[in-house]
This record gives sequence, structure tokens and C-alpha cells, in this order.
Amino acid sequence: MRKLSVLFFCLGLALVLGSRPAVAQESQAATTADIQRLQYDLQNLDDSLAALSTSHPRYQEFQGRADDIRDEVTYLKVELRRAQRSRTPGVGATRAEVEDLRRSIADLRGDIDAALNRRFSGRGTLPEGSEIQVRLEQPLSSRTARVEDRFEASVALPVQLEGRVVIPAGIRVRGIVRDAQPAERLVKGGRLDLTFDSIYFDDRTRTDLRTRVVSVKEKIDLGGENAKRAGIGAVLGGVIGQVIGGTKGAIIGAVLGGGGALAAKLGEDVELPAGAILTLQLERPLDVTRD
Repeated sequence: MRKLSVLFFCLGLALVLGSRPAVAQESQAATTADIQRLQYDLQNLDDSLAALSTSHPRYQEFQGRADDIRDEVTYLKVELRRAQRSRTPGVGATRAEVEDLRRSIADLRGDIDAALNRRFSGRGTLPEGSEIQVRLEQPLSSRTARVEDRFEASVALPVQLEGRVVIPAGIRVRGIVRDAQPAERLVKGGRLDLTFDSIYFDDRTRTDLRTRVVSVKEKIDLGGENAKRAGIGAVLGGVIGQVIGGTKGAIIGAVLGGGGALAAKLGEDVELPAGAILTLQLERPLDVTRD
């Protein structure tokens, strides 16, 4: 009888220990990177929803699922804000919560795009002059930057070609410092000349770019053509910028002429905080191939 009791005890202990990793995974805190990916997913979903007509036979179904996602995003916003106000460690949500929400978003976006035939595949070309908004992943300064320094950003809003998303939000782009001149007190202001020359549609595929910076701002411009995209992603509002590290500090410097160089006032350096939004303009057509 004692051997049997010991056997049951060992089996029970094994089950408890075996379940610990799953429990730990469920309670693992989300990171700022997780929240950033979620924000990109929401922007891609908003783009798909904007193309959905009220006359589409599946409109009510898709809208109902979108409303459910909106409720979940609203609840997540409350969690994030509560964590910020109480100054507790972490962002205020678990990774499991964020990943479940991202799966729901991906499923809905995939179904909408399939129903509307919006999935881009094959080859296409974005014409010269097309604009891409990107979000800086790291701060840049004319005081510390050096020529040929590399930096990274992510596409902030989906880019369309003939009604289909050819560059989703979240795609990684890489830039290079073409020129950097620190400020000199009472003599000149700092100068920073940037260009983006690479875009990565996945971890293996690198495509060459040739761009110039035409504007710099602290947040995405949702006016005009982009106003329709201020949907579910806008629910998170300013709280998302605080969590993912939106612009920390003021942007100093303005775009100069057609070359895209940034210059600051006399005695000041150009300062671009992480999270700053740069609008890029293609200086030559961009060929895109997607499976």
C-alpha cells in the first residue's frame, strides 16, 4: 500500500511540475516590442476594414468580429493605463493576452482580404514619388551620428498598390547616415542627412531602396487620405505611444530643400527621438515580389 501511495504521489508531482512551464508562459509579461507588433497589426486591420463596403454580403459578420476586437483592445488599454498610473513593472498585460488578440486580428484581416481579393502576390512596382511613413526605432542626433552609421525603422502605415497592400505596417527598413555635422555655438546649427536604402519583407529577403526624407513629425498624420485608417488602432490613443516609447523629447530640425537634409537652428543639434515619424519619398521605382 505504501508503494502504491508513493507511486501516486510521484505521478501527481510530475503532473504539477510538468504544468509549470505552461502556467509560466501564460503569466509571462508582455514586452514593449509585443505591444508595438500589436499596434502594427491593428493598423493593417484598419486598412482592410476601410476597404470593406457596407454592401458586401459578409459586412455584418466582419463588422461584428471587428467590434469584438475593439472591445478587447479597449480592455487592454485600461490594463496598460492602470499599469502606467501605478508605476508597476512591465506594461500591464501578459504575452498570452497580446498573442491571442494578435491571432484574432490576423484571422479577421486574412478573411477580409481574401473576400475582397486584396492579397497582393506576384510582382508589382511602386512608382517614383510614392511615399512611405516609417517610425524610427532609435534616436538620432547630429551631435553623435557619424557618416555611414546604420539605423533601423519600421513602416508605420500600410502602403497600397492598385488597391492591395504591397507593404504592410511593421515591415523593417534600414537607413544610413549620409552626412552629419554637429552644431557649433554661435557659428552654425547641426545638420543630419539621412537616406533609407533597404527594406526587408521577411528575415531573408532584402530589397534595395532609394529615398529622401520629405517630412518629420512626432506622430502619424491621420488627416486627409489617412483619416479612414483611424479605426480600432486609434482606440489605444496616446497610451500606446507611452508604452512603446513614442517620441521621448522634442524633435529639433527641419527638412531642407529637395535633398532631404535636416538642419537645426544656430547652436542647436538636430535631434530625432525614437518613435519619430519620417515620411520617405521614393527617388526611383520600387519593385516588389510577394508570394
